[in-house]
Amino acid sequence: MIQHLFRATRLLLLTAAFAISSLAQERSPLDATYWGVVYDVPATRDVKVRADVPYSGALTADIYLPPGLKAGEKRPAVVFLNAIGDRPDSKIKSWEIYKTWPRLVAAHGMIGISMDADATKVQESIRGLFSFLTERGAEHHVDAARLGVYAASANVRGAAEYLSGEHAAPGIRAAALYYGAPPPGKLRTDLPVLFITAAGDAPGLGAPLTGLWQRVVEAGAPWTLLFASRLPHAFDAFSDNDDARRIIQQSLAFWKSNLEPVPAPPWQPSPARAIVAATYGNNPQQTADLLSRWVADHPKDADAHLHYGRALMQLRRTDEATAAYEKALALGSDHPGVLAGLGQIRLGRQQWAEAEQLLIRAVDGGMRNSQVYGQLAYAQLHQGKNEEAVKNYENAFAAGIPPGANTRGLASYNLACGYARLGKKDKAFEMLAQAVNENFGARTDYDGDEDLATLRSDPRYQPLVERLPKSRP
Repeated sequence: MIQHLFRATRLLLLTAAFAISSLAQERSPLDATYWGVVYDVPATRDVKVRADVPYSGALTADIYLPPGLKAGEKRPAVVFLNAIGDRPDSKIKSWEIYKTWPRLVAAHGMIGISMDADATKVQESIRGLFSFLTERGAEHHVDAARLGVYAASANVRGAAEYLSGEHAAPGIRAAALYYGAPPPGKLRTDLPVLFITAAGDAPGLGAPLTGLWQRVVEAGAPWTLLFASRLPHAFDAFSDNDDARRIIQQSLAFWKSNLEPVPAPPWQPSPARAIVAATYGNNPQQTADLLSRWVADHPKDADAHLHYGRALMQLRRTDEATAAYEKALALGSDHPGVLAGLGQIRLGRQQWAEAEQLLIRAVDGGMRNSQVYGQLAYAQLHQGKNEEAVKNYENAFAAGIPPGANTRGLASYNLACGYARLGKKDKAFEMLAQAVNENFGARTDYDGDEDLATLRSDPRYQPLVERLPKSRP
């Protein structure tokens, strides 16, 4: 309900702006449409305007051309979308914000375009403009393959409808959406979007706003979310301060970086850099594929065999990972990653003593994270080295074990077993409680574990395990 009220309020404000502008020949400074963008540069004075260029029937567009254009030259263009439509007595492109913004864009070397729209056929109007730009934009210096979009307030909804539809112009490469509601539906993964929320609007946007970042991450959409702290709705027209101007600068840079060619680097592409990028991009299949070729060409690169082993482990290709790690060792590597990797493999094969020695060497080599400490402790627990195991589980907790049943929950349970073996009941119950809190295991696991036998007669035991499911699903 809050979201709907918010949208209704914005539409009422827009309606009021129309009404005020139609009541008087000269707009009052209290009319919202009186105010233009709060950012200016000297070059705006040299911008040329082609006003009222017909693009579809009686509908026209104003085209703002940058200084210094040469005959036949084409530039990227930013379209200031009218996605709510005009009234007969007032056109949106006559508002100061829709006159000064495209002029500012033109002053920065791109072409600015504002538009009429038929209020009864808004989407058709938008399609008509982009069809015009595709077919005849070159006549007005527009490169229709490099188009940006600006949509603000109530226009964001209609803009999002167009941009997500099948008729969206393929030349649109970037969209800046100002202080509108988050668009519903599937997010495009091929369109960079700068989505700006004004602090004054945020309370009324509710769950759709707070859930937007999760939607962006889940979709892998190339969105930039920007929170305009301390700024009101329509801040680019109403907030005459540097906070607003900085966001306008960011918007101009966003369009330019997506619409203008990026200078080519003077160097050739590096296979090694591509491998590092794939590794840090957490793409084990791509990393393994690239490293397979690399180690074939660089068989004595010990670090390459280390990275190859890691990628293969992530792909659960354990035998190949073993060979890669052992090759690194044979080449003289003492990298703790090699030792930890082999130690993990030995652990999985229940070769406890070998795993322990490799993991100790990894820790001594500087690999002191919670995973290595936990694996070392697990190997020692299986060998009955209870004091050493307890110490290393404690080290793992001190290093920071991530929450979760199979991370902190599992480690808590194993440490409880270690404490129980050493007769430290209070410590054991403390860790068992933590394992239960992390939802680790089922009651049958606890009731059947010999390590916990000494705890089961304690009155603290039954209330604790009763919080667990009886058995694993």
